[in-house]
Amino acid sequence: MLLAVAVVLCASSTRGLLGRSGGFPKFPADSCGRRAVPWRPEREPRVVGGEEPPYGAVPWQVELRLGQRHQCGGALIARRLVLTAAHCWAEGLVAVAGAHGPPGTAPFEQTLRVERAVQHPDFRKLGPYSHDIAVLLLADPGLDFNFLVKPACFAYDSPPPGTWCEVSGWGASDPKAPDRLSPVLRSAAVPLLSLETCRKDGIYGGRQQPILDSMLCAGHLRGGIDACGGDSGGPLVCERDGRHELTGIVSWGDGCAKKDRPGVYTRVASFLPWIRDCARQLGVDYNF
Repeated sequence: MLLAVAVVLCASSTRGLLGRSGGFPKFPADSCGRRAVPWRPEREPRVVGGEEPPYGAVPWQVELRLGQRHQCGGALIARRLVLTAAHCWAEGLVAVAGAHGPPGTAPFEQTLRVERAVQHPDFRKLGPYSHDIAVLLLADPGLDFNFLVKPACFAYDSPPPGTWCEVSGWGASDPKAPDRLSPVLRSAAVPLLSLETCRKDGIYGGRQQPILDSMLCAGHLRGGIDACGGDSGGPLVCERDGRHELTGIVSWGDGCAKKDRPGVYTRVASFLPWIRDCARQLGVDYNF
């Protein structure tokens, strides 16, 4: 069956939390964002592009594939819901949880087709990467949560600049070869930057895509560690009180790991009302 972007329009609103819609059982909020496999990426890794985490240490990471080919990353937020970048959408996507290496090599992969996709209605209205977010609905009954597969929590506000967070994906680990994807999942620690810093003329000021309030920047201004080609759509999580909160979605940047060119992310907290509306209209009952 050919898939298409859902015609459901999820209007942004400031209404309260979702009530039960009869769609899907809630996942306990106190279980989200916790690793079953202890691990923390080094803040000053010796390997450009981060490190390979132990299998299961990033349980909210989803891989989006077209056939056997890697397309993008995604962030698991419920059994049937994945957040990704709007520019990642393509017909025929499948979502793979519990992935680590090449397709089919992880012993506990779960693969589900993407049943519907909803891109933000303002995607690309304020530049090529504005409102770069999409909600994906996975086929019923959804993913089985276990110690290798579980959702990230939501960040209701973004942590302050200087906070160390974690970005993960299968993107290129060599900035000189941005089209050569990593054969295994990698993760890197990156510090959040202020919007004022990111908007400076020597960084991203005066570009075709302005840095909007609904974006955030993270990375080392000296270069060396960054998200790269293939990481798009993946999660940027920040730890708070022992839980990992989904703070950003990998969106865009100027090259990979260049000096004064940090990664730019979709700020998830700016879109929570819209995500809630999408969940309700897609028939998924989720408490966030």
